[in-house]
Amino acid sequence: MISKLLCSVLRKALLSLVFSCLGFTLFGQEAADLVMFNGNIITVNPADDIAEAVAVKDSLFIYVGTNTEVQAYIGDQTEIIDLDGLTVTPGIIDAHTHMIYFGQAENQYVNLRPPEVTSIAEILAKIEERVNEVEPGDWIVGDGFFRLEDGRLPTKWDLDPVSPNNPVILNSMGGHFGTANSIALDTAGITEATENPPGGFIEHDSITGEVNGILWNHPGMDLVRKHIPAFDTSELIYDVKYAQDFYLADGLTSIQDVNTRGRTRIFAYSKTAYDGDLKIRTYMHFTIEKPHDAVVAIEHIPLFKYPMISHGGCKFLLDGQPPTSFTYDPHPGPSWNVSTWNADTLKKYVKMLHRDGRQLSFHVMGDAAIDMALDAIEEAQQDTFITDIRHRLEHVMIPTAQSLHRMKELDVLACMQPGAIYTGGDYYNYYWEHDINRLMPLRAMIDSGLHVSLGSDFPTVIELDPRVALWGALVRKTSSGLVIAPGQRISMQEALRAHTYEAAYASFDEDVKGSIEIGKYADMTVWTRNFYNITPAEILDANVVMTIVGGTVYSTNNEEVSAEKGQKPFCLHSNIPNPFSHQTQIKFSIYNEPQYVKLAIYDLNANLVKTIKEEKMNPGDYSLTWDGCNQNGSRLTSSVYFIKLTNNKYAQVRRTVLFD
Repeated sequence: MISKLLCSVLRKALLSLVFSCLGFTLFGQEAADLVMFNGNIITVNPADDIAEAVAVKDSLFIYVGTNTEVQAYIGDQTEIIDLDGLTVTPGIIDAHTHMIYFGQAENQYVNLRPPEVTSIAEILAKIEERVNEVEPGDWIVGDGFFRLEDGRLPTKWDLDPVSPNNPVILNSMGGHFGTANSIALDTAGITEATENPPGGFIEHDSITGEVNGILWNHPGMDLVRKHIPAFDTSELIYDVKYAQDFYLADGLTSIQDVNTRGRTRIFAYSKTAYDGDLKIRTYMHFTIEKPHDAVVAIEHIPLFKYPMISHGGCKFLLDGQPPTSFTYDPHPGPSWNVSTWNADTLKKYVKMLHRDGRQLSFHVMGDAAIDMALDAIEEAQQDTFITDIRHRLEHVMIPTAQSLHRMKELDVLACMQPGAIYTGGDYYNYYWEHDINRLMPLRAMIDSGLHVSLGSDFPTVIELDPRVALWGALVRKTSSGLVIAPGQRISMQEALRAHTYEAAYASFDEDVKGSIEIGKYADMTVWTRNFYNITPAEILDANVVMTIVGGTVYSTNNEEVSAEKGQKPFCLHSNIPNPFSHQTQIKFSIYNEPQYVKLAIYDLNANLVKTIKEEKMNPGDYSLTWDGCNQNGSRLTSSVYFIKLTNNKYAQVRRTVLFD
């Protein structure tokens, strides 16, 4: 997918004549491995300087400055890139994502993510297809269903007819709730008499009282998931290698997976780095699901830090997603006043890990969960004060003003995912309607002096693209057009800094990355547009051209791999142009035999926007036009959209960007 950028790289042999004609000579500096010039280089250094050129040696910046002076670093073996006006930012750092999990979802699990899957019928078709591929008794895990058109969650009664001989569990997008079929429930010994585990819930039919297969929060889900055979380490290593190319293609140079569940996943990341195959700098937190995990962490998982891989601490999950968020006031989910950890137990193990010098992160959605984490951190610091420990709260959805004050006093970091306002804002508004003006208060956080970093939470939210996070931080608009707490918008400079320097700060790396400065890792993202002189509506038009990690240049022009006739029923090709403003051509090919197909447009929240074509079509090549309007002919707003071609058994999706 990602190939070495060669076409735009010029060698010293091509430029030496030009430089000599201009009177330039080498001034004795050590020759660079890579020189980039003629750029708009946003350094995000303390002065937020804009440079023209950089030089890189042994994976580090050795010069940041002007086109004239950078020529002194060009030697016979120097790679030279003429940026020709392109914009360079520090490499984008995703402060909260789950790269290995995405690889598993793509390779080991049944992919149920929208827009490929938007209904229970499509879930069942996918599960039935997998049942036909495996042996009876094999476990099947489906992953990523979200906000189904049916308006309800799947139950065991949906799954049982298509999986009579296989245990099945479905993870929702985010993995905090899901559904098991009857065989999986029987394997776990779950009956009507089974008590809810601490912090988890087993749902029962409201009329009959029978267990319906729906399980809430990790403790509820894990009643079943603990029976799934462990994945082989080689599979997980493959998942890392597979997933990282998608991250590179979106301009990401570093990720923080602060929910790395299980020692095998820690090992898989580490082994990939040890073998020299990890392309993205990765920072991990080991997940503490139960008290014993804290003992395992201290006794068996040492902290370490290397250029490409680091393990810095541990993660606690104190509530679930919005339906089971731990809040002070009731909300319409199945639970609002129960956390996933007992407060006293949490404090005990937070102290233990804190004393061991481990940075701690806490999944907290509701306001009560936020305060529960702060209580544990405060007591740990009173027990053993550690300077600059940088404990972090993840998500921090609806904090109170007092909570923000406590975060500042305790020097606690906020790791936020504003791209989710678009994809999930209406969902949040449903559960937290009375507190929605407190949602992700980025302006208040930054004004309070908190360190705020940005991430995607992909794939537990739909979109990985960092442009969506930047856009969400500036616009705060949901997929329905609702603007949430516009007073909490931040500037582009603040958002970009939060996605680079502040994200590096969140993993203790601000001295080695996060800005373009001499001595730091040469991690850069090259864009087609200048973030500092475009409107928020144009952010999604800023395409990634190159992703550079330690001076190694990767092109993001992914080569399309067409479906071969006889293997797939059709192929949806890339639309042209993309991005587009007025209209775009959507091309697809149908193979072998006539098929009833549907070509449709979906938004980032998997809502149907427009059906372009829905009929039986003969084999052949087709080209249709989309004008950027919805089904009613109204012009859509600038955003990312998905083009989906399906015959109800097979689906293919392409991403496109519409801008005004």
